[in-house]
Amino acid sequence: MDKHTRRDADLPPLTEHVDTDALDALFGRDTPGAPRVSGASLEFAYADLVVTVESVGRIEVRDAGR
Repeated sequence: MDKHTRRDADLPPLTEHVDTDALDALFGRDTPGAPRVSGASLEFAYADLVVTVESVGRIEVRDAGR
């Protein structure tokens, strides 16, 4: 697996691409009233990357061209 070496300063704010409160509501373990989803994932574009968030806590970041 390739590792990304970008610095945070190289990327635009995440909140410009995804509703982080919605991510917390769907996948946050400590969010009151959060749905208890299992086997779910959400994928979205971020800059020139694709981010996949899974209900088991795994987050994958890859180049959009892959």
